[in-house]
Formats: sequence, C-alpha cells, structure tokens
Amino acid sequence: MKMNKQILKVFFVTTLTVTTYNCFAGFDEGKAAFLAKDFTTAHKEFEPLAAKGDWKSQHILGMMYDEGQGVKQNYAQATKWYEMAAKQGNQDSQYNLGVMYAQGQGVIRNDVISAEWFLKAAEQGHVLAQFAIGRLYTLGRGVKADAQLANDWYLKAAKQNHYKAQLVLGQNLVEGIGTNKDLKQGAQWVRKSAQQGHYKAQYAMGVLYQHGLGVMQDNKTAYMWYELAAKESHGGALEAQNKLAKKMKVEDIADAKLAASNWKPTSVSANLK
Repeated sequence: MKMNKQILKVFFVTTLTVTTYNCFAGFDEGKAAFLAKDFTTAHKEFEPLAAKGDWKSQHILGMMYDEGQGVKQNYAQATKWYEMAAKQGNQDSQYNLGVMYAQGQGVIRNDVISAEWFLKAAEQGHVLAQFAIGRLYTLGRGVKADAQLANDWYLKAAKQNHYKAQLVLGQNLVEGIGTNKDLKQGAQWVRKSAQQGHYKAQYAMGVLYQHGLGVMQDNKTAYMWYELAAKESHGGALEAQNKLAKKMKVEDIADAKLAASNWKPTSVSANLK
C-alpha cells in the first residue's frame, strides 16, 4: 500500500500562514527563507525553535530532512522531529510518522505503530489518515481486518472529498462488502470520484451504466465514461469500450465521443495525483 506524506507546501498554505500570539522569534524569517527556497537559512531559523518545543518548526524540520531540503536527506532525523510534533498533537506529523513506520523509513517497519499514528491523525479529521486507516482495516495490516470499520473511515474521508475513498466506498456499497448492498448509493459515491477526474472511477462508472447497476442502463453514457478512462490509459477501459461499440449505432458512438470531449470535472480533490 503506497502512501504519500503530507506535502510541506500545503502545510504552509493551510497552517503556517496563520500567525499565533506565542510564535517564537525567527519563525517568520524561517518561513520567508523557505518560501524563497533558501532552505539552508530556513533550516538555521527553524532548528533552534524546534529544539525549544515549537511543533510547527518540528514538523517543518521533519519534512526538510524527509525531502533533503537544505540538509542531507535523513529519514531517522525526519522521524525524530515528526515524533516530537506528533506527541504534541500535530496531525500532519502523526500522519507522516504513520507513513514512516509503514514504509520502514528511518525506523524499523512496524505496522502496529503505523496504524496507531494513523488513527491519532484520523481521529482529528486528517483526511489522508482516514483513508489510510480504512485501507489498513481492509488489508488487516497493523490492525485486525474489519470491513465495516474500514467503510466507516472511508465514509469520513469521502465526505472530505477524498477521491480514492469515494471510489472504494462506492464499490463496497455496490458489492455489499462490509455493509448492506446499496447500488444507488454506491453509484453516487463512485460518481463523485469520477467527477473529480479519477480514471479508475470513470471506468467503474462505465461498468455501472453498461449493466444498469445503481443507475439507468445507458450504453452511450457507459461509452463516454470508458472513453474518459481510456484517455488516462486505464488498462481495461479501451477493451470494454471496443466491445461495447459492437452493440451500438455509429451515431450513438459519435454522441458519446462528443460528450467525452466536452466533459469537464465538476470538482477537484486536493489529493488527486
């Protein structure tokens, strides 16, 4: 299970731009240097603040060592600073620490400890952690496999517009995995993911429309979704599209292709890669 760490750029935009009354002197200088990509100066400003217990600086140092910005990449140092910030309740560091333990970066891989840190962040509303802990409950990695609990966490992340959580939750509802089967609701969650441009969800929407699962059966709409997924090199979309075309009129195929060419995402997840 591949997981990405909380991006430092996002952390700056959402958290560090807010000035707090107890901010240590030098933090603004460090932030200015970082944004100017003067990572060496930023490191010099943040390090003494982190040593004094400033969780923001601790998190930033963790990311700098994690990515090798202004310092030589050192996962052990990254983990040290993440843990300091995580123990002060910083959810981004808690999530990143979960990734470090899951991937064995700077620490010996430990799925149980990884799950514990993901859970701490997830309980604070961290969307990536919510999806991660959902996956762990699905896989039984670091926790006992529990499809119902997995869906509970997928739902929390899906409500925060996490496109992967929306797709997995939707598929689980369609198939009745860890929950009562609900084709209509499942299709609605898959659609939310597809509308963000997630090619796997677009392929899934094609399947739903082709077979009338949770939606009214419609080959033209199915073809459109397959077309969108195929453009993103989805392995099965082109094959499904070609097979479906044999059952369709030429003019219907043309309409579906036009609809695909005019299609635009209605919402975009910050996490969509």
